[in-house]
Amino acid sequence: MNFRYRLMRFMSGRYGPDVLFYVLFVLSAVLAFINIIVRSWILQVAVYLIMAFAIFRVFSRNYAARSRENRAAEAAVRKIRNKINLRRQRKADYTHIYKKCPYCRAVLRLPRKKGRHTTVCPKCGKSFSVRVYR
Repeated sequence: MNFRYRLMRFMSGRYGPDVLFYVLFVLSAVLAFINIIVRSWILQVAVYLIMAFAIFRVFSRNYAARSRENRAAEAAVRKIRNKINLRRQRKADYTHIYKKCPYCRAVLRLPRKKGRHTTVCPKCGKSFSVRVYR
């Protein structure tokens, strides 16, 4: 029997790597790099614990718990990616500016006209002043 076949038999019924594994792996690599500069034993222990947990998840047979953890991690990663994409889209929009209403915190898309303007929030109906620089 070759190594690949034995590995496949060993991993059958186990959870395997997923998004949370990769997040934990990158986090431990970043902390290990920071620890090269800082040289803290506490940080080194944290790196070991994170990697041990990641490896434990890969070899676990409890599919329900691991998939529940992975769904939570995927939701967090999706939320971060959406914020990054939204910021990128707003930065690429040269004809509008985005301001938050000071009363209800709704994000308003306003035309980019230089100067001070008064606008009305469509959500709460209150007016406020907006200053556009460029």
